[in-house]
Amino acid sequence: MAISRLLNNYHLFMKKYFLLLLLSPVVVKAQEILTLENAIGTALERSYDIKVAKMQQEVADIQVFKGNAGMMPKVDLNANMGTAFNEVNQKLSNGNETNRFGKSYTPTTNVAMTWTLYDGKKMYATLDRLKSQSQLSQLQTQQMMENTIISVMQAYYEVMRQKQTVAFLQTVIKYYEERLTITEQRWEFGKGSKLDYLQSKTELNTQITQLVQAKNALKNAKISLNNVLVRQPDLDFDVQELIGIMFDPNTDALKSQARTANRNLQYLRKATDISLITQKEVAALKLPRVSLNSSFGYSLSKTNAGLFLYNQNVGLNVGLAATWNIFNGEITRRQIQVSKINTEILRKQEEDLWVQLESDLVRAYNQYQTDKELLKLEVENNEVAEENLKISLEKFKLGGSTILELNEAQRSLNTSLNRLTNARYNIKISELQLMRLSGELLK
Repeated sequence: MAISRLLNNYHLFMKKYFLLLLLSPVVVKAQEILTLENAIGTALERSYDIKVAKMQQEVADIQVFKGNAGMMPKVDLNANMGTAFNEVNQKLSNGNETNRFGKSYTPTTNVAMTWTLYDGKKMYATLDRLKSQSQLSQLQTQQMMENTIISVMQAYYEVMRQKQTVAFLQTVIKYYEERLTITEQRWEFGKGSKLDYLQSKTELNTQITQLVQAKNALKNAKISLNNVLVRQPDLDFDVQELIGIMFDPNTDALKSQARTANRNLQYLRKATDISLITQKEVAALKLPRVSLNSSFGYSLSKTNAGLFLYNQNVGLNVGLAATWNIFNGEITRRQIQVSKINTEILRKQEEDLWVQLESDLVRAYNQYQTDKELLKLEVENNEVAEENLKISLEKFKLGGSTILELNEAQRSLNTSLNRLTNARYNIKISELQLMRLSGELLK
């Protein structure tokens, strides 16, 4: 009996030593404390999608200049050189005759300028369209940045949730260890049943299994966040606990903010502006076009046979040209109709988006208020459940309660802690949804 008790004590010591290693991680070096602000800054700096969007924006910015709208003159340098060989047979009225093999040399060069003076103000509309397209590209970059921020915050909150899950399981396991110790001592001294001891051991192993799985989930959550931050997947770090309310407006403030700051609405409005400018560009095709033409040229002709053996010209030409299309098969009229329809489509899409956005805002706000109430309740429930477990554990030590009552108290605490962790996560996701819809994420 003494040997059996000694072996049991040895196994109990080894189990507690193993749990100590499992629940108390060894710190080899100080972990990086990654704040949410630093995570967002890192992602905005390293994201390949944002880098591509910025380069596309740069391309759109480069195209905004007067020459690209046709407002500047066009100057060309032209040069040509020709040589001809032919048999010349000429008989003039004075009786002179020419019969020889001839060759001619004719180089020409000129500088020509064309400058559109008036085209129905199409060039001004084109410049406005180029500017608006550049602004639209900026909005696309901002949308990409906003999406990146959302991805970072979601991944960050998931790491928080998994970290809290590991923490509450470590807390719960301490109570299960204490229960195992009590039931084992009772069984050894003949005051309790082995069944209680075995059941306590099984329950403890179940919690340890969940802890192992939770730690793996935490590692995977960190890998996902590192991926969003474009960092090495195995880079370890710790996060700050963000439990408090960061964003708490009313519905009127949300709607007012969304009307001006929501990225999707801004995108559609700018697209509508571009469509209106396109209408002006097409309508300008119905008006006359006046251009200034000028050239300064030099030409030379040399031949050894013919009436003129040498001919050289240097001159400046200046003139105005006007063109007015009267009929082109109704192409312009149809283009104007299509442009007007496209503008109306964008306006309808903007109206539809606002109706949908308004509904989403109200739903998200209601969910946010609900999550706030649930978080408050779960905090209270957790305090009650933990106090109830402590009382039940003391009663069990004194023999005032059964293992079934203690088991129920432990399960209540498990459920409470799990729901509290999810409630903290849900409130942050609801908060993020409100900030996204209202355009609060990126100002």
